[in-house]
Amino acid sequence: MNNINTITIVGGGTAGWMCAAYLSKHHRDKTVRVIESAHIGRIGVGEGSTPHLQQFMADLGVTESHWMRACDATYKAGIRFSHWNGDDSEYFHPFFSELDEKTAEVFFVNANARRRGAAVPAHPDGYFLAAQLAAQNRAPKALSALARPLHYGYHFDAQKLADWLRAYACARGVEHISGTVSQVQGRQRIEHVTLADGRTLQGDFYIDASGFQSLLVEKALQEPFIRFNDELLNDRAVAFATEALPNPPVYTHAQAMPSGWRWHIPLQSRCGNGYVYSSQYLSAEQAELQLRQALGEYHSSAKHLHMRVGMMRRALVSNVMAVGLAQSFIEPLEATALMITGHSITLLSQFIEGQVSAQHLNDELHTLVLGVKDYILGHYATSRRVDTPYWLASAGIAAQSPRIAPLLQRWRSGGDIDQWLHQHRHQQAYNRASWYCLLAGVDYRDTHLIQPFECAPAHIDSAAKAYVKTLCETHFGVHEQVLRL
Repeated sequence: MNNINTITIVGGGTAGWMCAAYLSKHHRDKTVRVIESAHIGRIGVGEGSTPHLQQFMADLGVTESHWMRACDATYKAGIRFSHWNGDDSEYFHPFFSELDEKTAEVFFVNANARRRGAAVPAHPDGYFLAAQLAAQNRAPKALSALARPLHYGYHFDAQKLADWLRAYACARGVEHISGTVSQVQGRQRIEHVTLADGRTLQGDFYIDASGFQSLLVEKALQEPFIRFNDELLNDRAVAFATEALPNPPVYTHAQAMPSGWRWHIPLQSRCGNGYVYSSQYLSAEQAELQLRQALGEYHSSAKHLHMRVGMMRRALVSNVMAVGLAQSFIEPLEATALMITGHSITLLSQFIEGQVSAQHLNDELHTLVLGVKDYILGHYATSRRVDTPYWLASAGIAAQSPRIAPLLQRWRSGGDIDQWLHQHRHQQAYNRASWYCLLAGVDYRDTHLIQPFECAPAHIDSAAKAYVKTLCETHFGVHEQVLRL
């Protein structure tokens, strides 16, 4: 076990308070304090999650309804992608669960047959429970017993979630210190931090949750930041709210735009909207206007954001661990920020207990972030949009990525994609189902290719889709009604 007794967290956004909440629950013998500045605002627009947040809240021992009400939260079954090929086509990226295992196999067979030249249906939406829940707008929380658990995510108000986590942590002994860090003492390791009012705070271990500033790991310890802008072009975002919907959808909508894409996230009392774009192709004013025109909203106050896309070479350096935006950031297309933060916290907990080394922790996070980046690149590499310079550039650059180009080539040539995914499973952040949904969802294939294929019999295909639909209608209720329970 490492000799860590006092842990000082610099930064009070969602990542910082997630750390504090987890430590207050699972490391009660440690003294934990959070330094939060009233003069530095939170980013506050990352308002979607993967199923990892479900497990994180379970680890805190809190009831779902309690924190969801406090955070204006809704359920999330996955993400709907629209117009990524420049037409009206769309597909759903579901959160895969064990309930999908049999029907997914039918999908895999037909997807492989279609890319080899068969005229068979292979659109993913009919084979996954989460996609059917989204189509019927039913909450992914079963109202009656199921043989296997269903995994789902959430939409939430990021500011309210950070406040809720703060209240949770402080109620369990975490010290909340209001102040702004002005100086950091230490070059090889952090000795202490000094606040603007002159107070000096020491600790055995520090967590850098200072956002894009990365005050401790990058600025004080001078750990290099690895940028991804040679492959991912988006570096800006503009966001604003619109009115709530009467029966909020159970999915995030990611719709392609002329120079990027826009999100739509439904909460209980409002909807969050944003446009992620590249400043090489669009000005902030143009981006805001395009988003307002798309939504027909000209009065809400807009928030403009600069995004630093990439990761620290090492997350854990000496006696400091970077989390959240201080550690890494990839555009929010798959809502992976809290997933990476949650995994970071789990590894940190294991490091504190002496169960893993710093090298193991850093290697795990390095692999995870690069795996997420690969999947994000897949969205651009498979797009057939040619209507703007942005899409020509982003698709061309992504398709040349050395980590995913072999996968794409094997898929288009009719090769054994499952073998490739298995061989490279240790570098993948996304499973087989996710890659198939992406590639088959945009119908990425060589339309001139003809190879021997095996497809599922029509009656098996129909039975699989009917099973998913029946399961949805039998065990799940309308989203709006479930939120009231």
